[in-house]
Amino acid sequence: LTNRLGDFFLFVFFSSTIFSSYYFLSLSFFCWLSSLMLLLASFTKSAQFPFSGWLPKAMSAPTPISSLVHSSTLVTAGLVLIMNFSEMILNKDVIMIIMVVGVFTMFFSSMAALVEEDLKKVVALSTLSQMGFSMLTVGIGLSFVSFIHLLSHALFKSCLFMQVGYLIHCS
Repeated sequence: LTNRLGDFFLFVFFSSTIFSSYYFLSLSFFCWLSSLMLLLASFTKSAQFPFSGWLPKAMSAPTPISSLVHSSTLVTAGLVLIMNFSEMILNKDVIMIIMVVGVFTMFFSSMAALVEEDLKKVVALSTLSQMGFSMLTVGIGLSFVSFIHLLSHALFKSCLFMQVGYLIHCS
């Protein structure tokens, strides 16, 4: 359900951007609406703070699927979306929102991982924490650092998911 909400935000973002550029409208309302929809789409796709509940709940899938979905494909979509459109939306207010959401996601997912007992959910919550860090680095303006972190996180986390699946299977 949360990912479908992100799809809706992404659709509204592209629709409003195409509409405003087709008619050469530079109205601040359409620029504000496009920025808001892009932020909401990227926050839902990368499981940031207000929309982060779906990622730990999706751990009921088999381990290889969890590894693929949660380390390299699904959670990285929002960050790549913000990185690609950063020149279009990054102003002072949007940067502050991105940084605050990244810090909140890092903090709350780390605290939740400390009290979680299910090993796959702990790995998912650590993924949330790393995505919050990447969102913070994008907000600071270090998109290249965030991209390198994203690649190394995907490699490391997919290996970690496989090891956790092996440990769960053995016990």
